[in-house]
Amino acid sequence: GSTAIMGFEKAHVVANAINELKTLLNDEYMRPIMALQGNRLGFKTDKDKTGGYPLETVKNCLIEAVLMGLQPTGNQFNIIAGNTYPTKEGCGYLLNNFAGLKYDLVCGLPRISNDKTSAAVEVTISWTLNGETKEKAIPIPIKMDSYTSVDAVIGKATRKGRAWLLSRISGVEITDGDIQDVSHIEVKRESIEQVDNEKEKERLVNFINNTATIDDLQGLDTEMLFSYNLADLVDVKIQELKEKK
Repeated sequence: GSTAIMGFEKAHVVANAINELKTLLNDEYMRPIMALQGNRLGFKTDKDKTGGYPLETVKNCLIEAVLMGLQPTGNQFNIIAGNTYPTKEGCGYLLNNFAGLKYDLVCGLPRISNDKTSAAVEVTISWTLNGETKEKAIPIPIKMDSYTSVDAVIGKATRKGRAWLLSRISGVEITDGDIQDVSHIEVKRESIEQVDNEKEKERLVNFINNTATIDDLQGLDTEMLFSYNLADLVDVKIQELKEKK
């Protein structure tokens, strides 16, 4: 079918672009690019304190970022675990350059848990595209610790809200990420992350069970739900709410 053919054509174009860029981005050209690593004027990584990533990893992530429409300056993407992640600034750049789009994003005051390990922020997004105006209020969960400021929580919620809108209008799932979300604690890191994950899952389960509207459930991050094996619980809750109507 025509759709399948278009898929092959796009794959061919992207593959050629990647191959050509890998050839053009030789060591000499990449040398000044490498100097951008670890700087907010360039791009941050989760290995900045240990010297950053090797040239080949940076080259691959740079190519991916640029083909996504991001710039290698202004902290528009971060490299985390060797992968490319659009940041708040990057998602904002893509939205601001999305043809025909006008949008507004407002974060409510964070609702911080008693133990200060998580927060919930309702982000209201209104946008106009191709003459059609829509609005959506999305409950966004944020992981935090006792040192996380309210401004930092709102910043993370803004990034997640921008990533949600970008995914919605582009049809491409945008995985948002920021180096600030990466823990730099090395002692017993695995056990600490396991505890954090368990607390986050418990908080999400409570949120799902106590949610009164289907829209709130559908606004949850799909990738996050699958990572915690909670997609089925959401489906059951949605069905339960539908039966109540």
